[in-house]
Amino acid sequence: MPVQAKQLNFSNISSDFEKFFNQNQYNLLSMLNHFFDISDFIPLSFYQKYYSNFGRKRNFSLESM
Repeated sequence: MPVQAKQLNFSNISSDFEKFFNQNQYNLLSMLNHFFDISDFIPLSFYQKYYSNFGRKRNFSLESM
């Protein structure tokens, strides 16, 4: 007997993620904060431009933006 595979589509994935996010919003954000270091994805040149002496004083860190 052949194995019946369920085909996924973007609509199902999107709606499942939306349900999960609405039910577990705090858990999801804390997991992302725990497992992903956003500073690893920001190039050094971007940091240098953002915090350059010629720019204005920054009230928020680059990671929070």
